[in-house]
Formats: sequence, structure tokens, C-alpha cells
Amino acid sequence: ARLPLSSPSLSPRLRAAAPLSSLSMAEEEPLVESSERIKTIPWTESVAGKEHRLLYMPFLEWTYERMTEKFPDMQDLPFEESLSYQRSGEKKPPAVIESWCFQTEQFRKVRMTYIDAGTNAQVYNCVIYPHYKYDMPILGIDFLAFGKKKVLAILDFQPLTQDPEYLEKYITPLNPIRSKYEDLCGRMSSKFYDEARFFSKELLFGKFDNDEPVMGSLFPAFKEYFEHYLEVMDGMEADESEEGIARVEQLHKDYDQYSAEKDPAVGLFTTYWGKDWAERFTGDFLFSHSQGFTVPEGGPPGGPPGKPSDKGADAKKTVKV
Repeated sequence: ARLPLSSPSLSPRLRAAAPLSSLSMAEEEPLVESSERIKTIPWTESVAGKEHRLLYMPFLEWTYERMTEKFPDMQDLPFEESLSYQRSGEKKPPAVIESWCFQTEQFRKVRMTYIDAGTNAQVYNCVIYPHYKYDMPILGIDFLAFGKKKVLAILDFQPLTQDPEYLEKYITPLNPIRSKYEDLCGRMSSKFYDEARFFSKELLFGKFDNDEPVMGSLFPAFKEYFEHYLEVMDGMEADESEEGIARVEQLHKDYDQYSAEKDPAVGLFTTYWGKDWAERFTGDFLFSHSQGFTVPEGGPPGGPPGKPSDKGADAKKTVKV
């Protein structure tokens, strides 16, 4: 049986990005699907030129191929056209961002985003949300490179709770996989992320001064974690009680709110595509259960690429969810 789509209002994708100034948050805008657009993957050339490597493109390609193989029922989850694709303006360094979103009977949201700005920035982000009848962790993938000597990798089964029994069930089994990859056993800075919230002790974290580990250790580790995540779903028993669904839904909302407020990538979005679009993209697409997300007037929490800011979120501007 086919899954219900979010909306019947669909439009074909345009390679030319929708003008940001022409879209207000109060306007209805066309929604786009992802299945046709993703057929252009893998990209063969960076927007910045042939000499620039699309560092994480193999990860995006593998994710989509593995998900469609595992879940033949995977369907589009339409979202706003202006959030699906953007290029940087003429007065900024060349950069492009494109996103895709799907759903299956097991996962309510499977979103993927790729940013190509040549050597300045290569980013692959993917988050997979199970349906509310499953209390398993959210799969979070964030691989970034800013220049050739600042390569960052974060991958985690992001727990919905820090309850010891929950962690023993979902997180502890990751230890044998993680221990195989010593260069991915680092710890994130508490500057942006609180390990006592939605991160686990078995997350993969690596920070490198060259990109050799990307295909050397990160790619096989990524595939092992991903495959284990799918195996966990295979063994899940759904809790379709009203109480259980409501509890998990609220935990997903808490996760989105926390992530929208903490994600330093907002600084990257602002640098290339402006504050208004960064707010809409983060609040309406990446973390669509967040409420009232804002980019601080003093600057986004992440700042420009490679230059994080410590400034807090003071301004209050409501973003449509």
C-alpha cells in the first residue's frame, strides 16, 4: 500500500533557485518531490570547478541506493521548493545546496542535504527519524570539510533518552563497531553539543587535517553503523498505544528544538544564503518540529565556515513550522 503524501501541491524542480526575496514566510509556495531530482546523483563536477573534489558524494549516493534497496516502498516527502535547492549569489563564492526528503512505513522522515562550495566547504548531512510507534534513536550523520585541513565527521544513534536501560538496549551494542575505528573515537566539544542530551557515548567523531581518512576509515565505519541501524529497525516491535506514540512524538519535538538551537551549520547557511533563508531552512525543513527558531542578531551560532561564534540567541523571530 502506498503511503499518503504530505500534500498534493507539487511542482517540477527548477535548477535556477527560487529568488529568496520573492518568498515570504506567510505565502504558500509550491512543494517539490525528490525522486526525480536525486537521479542527478552523483554530481560529476563541483560548482567551483573540475579541480575541486566532491568529497562526500559517495556517502550520499550510497545512502540513497541502500535505502531504496532496503525499502522499496520509499516515497517522496514533499517540501518547499525554495528550500530544496539554492545557489550562492553573484557577489559570493560559488556554492550550491540541495536537499531531498523521503518516507517509508518504518521511517517518517529521511532527509539528506549536500553542500558543495569547492574547497571552501563540502558537507553531507543526513537525519533519519523513525515513526513515532518506534522509540529507537534518531540516526544523525554530519560530515564536513572546510578547506583541505579541516575535516570533521560526526555520526551517532542519537538517543531519545539517557535512561540506562534504553542506552543498554540501543547504544551499548555499537561499541564493538566503534572500537574498530580508533581515529573516529574522539569526543565533540561541549561548546555546541551537550552529550547529556541527544548524543551517545558510542558516537563516531573524527577531526582530521587531511581528507585521507574519509574513504579510508569513515566510509566503512559509516556503512557499518548504517547497516546496524537498519538491523535494529528489523527487530523493532511497534508500540501503537496512544500514550507511547505521544511520548515519542514529544521526544522528537524536543530533539528538533534542541538541534535547531544548537546546530552550528546555521552559520554556514547564513554565510552563503542569508539569515532569512537560513532560518526557514533550519526551522521548516531540517528540524521542522522546532518552534520559534531564530538566528541571533549578533550572528548565527556557527558563524562563517571555520569561525564559530559564542554568541547566544537573543533575537526572537518566529519561523513557520
